[in-house]
Amino acid sequence: MVKIDTTKIDTNKNPEIKIDKSYTPTRMTFNFSFLTPNREYGLNGKSVDKKIKAKLIDRLEFLSQKDYVAILGLPKEVGLEKLPESSVSLRKHPEFISSGRDDACNNDFWVFRLSKNGRVIGKMKDKIFFILSIDVKFDSYKHG
Repeated sequence: MVKIDTTKIDTNKNPEIKIDKSYTPTRMTFNFSFLTPNREYGLNGKSVDKKIKAKLIDRLEFLSQKDYVAILGLPKEVGLEKLPESSVSLRKHPEFISSGRDDACNNDFWVFRLSKNGRVIGKMKDKIFFILSIDVKFDSYKHG
């Protein structure tokens, strides 16, 4: 269980969050805070229509309901695929870098598919998937 001590909230700092030590997350969570500023690869771009957004919600629901270990065991077509950072071309959100989150994540990018409609590209820290780009043009990395 996560408890936020609201008495210690300072508007200039993040709230102090205490996590019960007996709690160990087994499922992934998804963070949209650091989508690339490039509109071509974000939710507000012309390329990401209602069909893509609906597929994204379906995939998030599917992945959110599975244990992390089970997701890693799925084929890349329905689970996750790991790609070396050097093979992916995307502009990371400046706050993702300046906040230290990029350094805190592993060096690889992670991808999940939106069927044949696109790819969601992000970075992972523990079981948090930071969504950085939604690639519906299939031009962020070479597909094999």
